[in-house]
Amino acid sequence: MTRSRGFSLVEVLVALVIMAIVITTTIAMFAEKTRRMRQASETILAYQALSNEAEHWRRVDFDSIDVASNQTFKSDLTLLTPLAPYTTAVKVDTPQADVRNVTLTIRWATNHEAHLAIARANTGGNGLW
Repeated sequence: MTRSRGFSLVEVLVALVIMAIVITTTIAMFAEKTRRMRQASETILAYQALSNEAEHWRRVDFDSIDVASNQTFKSDLTLLTPLAPYTTAVKVDTPQADVRNVTLTIRWATNHEAHLAIARANTGGNGLW
């Protein structure tokens, strides 16, 4: 018998199938990583804007926090430009006469949203205290 060199057709096909599986899995992993990185960046932007807005609501006079009026975001929202189109909402609840719960919400994309809630209490002092 003569000794043949090289690979058989079956061996080459098996190697190609294995390589195709590895390449497909790698591409899928990179796509998922990119999606998660974009989502993380969007969430960071949203919570930064919520933090800025919470600082405003922390400093506003207690008596000007009105439950009946339609409250809106007061801070600069240019930070949220990459999330466009987005919506913002402010909800004020009064569990007690001297307490206001302020819930800030940002919604973007189809099903993404971020919330931040702060509780303000009327301590009878001036400004923050």
